[in-house]
Amino acid sequence: MRNHCFSTTTRALCALALLTAFGCNRDGDEGVAEGSEVLEGSRGDEEVREQCVASGVQTEAVDVNNDGRPDIRHAIANGVRRCTEIDMNFDGRTDVTRFYGPDGQTPVREEHDFDFDGRMDQIAYFENGALVRKELDTNFNRRIDTWMWCASGLVARAERDRTNDGDVDTWEEYEDGLLAQASYDDDNDGTPEKWEVFAAGRLSAIRFDTDRDGEPDREEQIPPDQAGPADERITCEILPEESEEEATAPANGTVPADGVEGGAEDTGDATIGDAADAAAEADEVSQEEMENVTDGPEEDAQ
Repeated sequence: MRNHCFSTTTRALCALALLTAFGCNRDGDEGVAEGSEVLEGSRGDEEVREQCVASGVQTEAVDVNNDGRPDIRHAIANGVRRCTEIDMNFDGRTDVTRFYGPDGQTPVREEHDFDFDGRMDQIAYFENGALVRKELDTNFNRRIDTWMWCASGLVARAERDRTNDGDVDTWEEYEDGLLAQASYDDDNDGTPEKWEVFAAGRLSAIRFDTDRDGEPDREEQIPPDQAGPADERITCEILPEESEEEATAPANGTVPADGVEGGAEDTGDATIGDAADAAAEADEVSQEEMENVTDGPEEDAQ
């Protein structure tokens, strides 16, 4: 496939996040979002992460699989949830951290560890609960190499660092979720000198800047029989409008200081099974999608 951006269909990640009902046991020994390093190259505002470790923040914990070790942790300040950590595969390490807005329900940022190595691989940004931007480390070297922007649930544009030197060398533009143009800076001077043009998701022409003036001056048309299959439309994952979490959480997003009546025992066997299934599905789906994003454009251009 020619699509170079991350295909956001990891619904399993959301599935376990929706299991964070507020029947919790207090566990103040660890703070939520402490110790996790922000990936190099991130362009996000990191102040939102401070709200989870600020003075007065308390931790509420849930042991989903009853192994004596918390699998979900909520950071609570003045009765309002500020962020949540989730251990997807029950190995004792956080795989998803979600940061919330002032209402305690609307996500503003999520950090994901797809390969379960204890380090984040993706940072997602939300506005009014909708995904608007993502940053990804596709080769797991602790450095962002793909930045993507979303509009109306579809990828609108993307930037990539193919050489992993910290500088963007590929720019992609999308129309209705289909790749329309990809620009390449192959000599690492900060300016593209090759452009791939697409029509209805299929490569139609390649343009070159041979005199290095920043503008294409030569074009090669690609015959339809050599263009290859059409790319798929790339969507951005959007959180469900109505979820199990919203049904169980108070409407105002607040949490009583001592937890909801019934405590962690209210999670039940069904929830434990769902969590395990979600973790297993997330592992399978995320591996497939991370392989999808690492398909380099240089191979496609051959």
